[in-house]
Amino acid sequence: MPPRTRTPVMTSFLLNDPITPRVVAKFKERNAMAVVLRNVADHNWGWFSREDERMHLQTVDEGARTGPNKAKVWLEDRGKRVCVAAEGKLSGADLKKLQAKVNAERPNIESRWINFMIKNRWLKAELEGSKVKLTAYPASHNKYTREIDLREEFPGAYDGPRSWDLDPPKIDLDEEHAALAVGREAALDDREHIDLTKWIFKN
Repeated sequence: MPPRTRTPVMTSFLLNDPITPRVVAKFKERNAMAVVLRNVADHNWGWFSREDERMHLQTVDEGARTGPNKAKVWLEDRGKRVCVAAEGKLSGADLKKLQAKVNAERPNIESRWINFMIKNRWLKAELEGSKVKLTAYPASHNKYTREIDLREEFPGAYDGPRSWDLDPPKIDLDEEHAALAVGREAALDDREHIDLTKWIFKN
């Protein structure tokens, strides 16, 4: 009797592997992008989900995400507001158009970037006494700090028996509102909020 031949069974690890959806999700996250400015100097501008720890805009329209058509501008230098070419070829006229649009849209751009910073844990807040120390990009060479004195922001709010030292308020970074939530309430929406765009970036 001739030996039996075994028919190979074909299986797909891609279909059966439970890790695959997580891998796909991570791939999509790495390649996700935010479009911040549209149709400026013939491009759409924004940033990708895995980016330099420094506020910037780069071309995100198809055909300009990589290669010779890609361009990038820095929007800060350790917290100081700038708008300077960083990468790629951008004519003087196009850079001026972009700078004008950035100046007009600064509040929105900075708010969205702070959302992004909080999401990526690029912003840290620590309370000592009545002073909050904000550290931007704590693990980067672009790191810098800001200080907010809550006594000045909320005069008289935490004096008396429930003092700053004995019963300090809670502080949390509020990603949704690009703000610092301050207070003793559990819910962030019930606390006072400090707009971080007025503190993180300076002229």
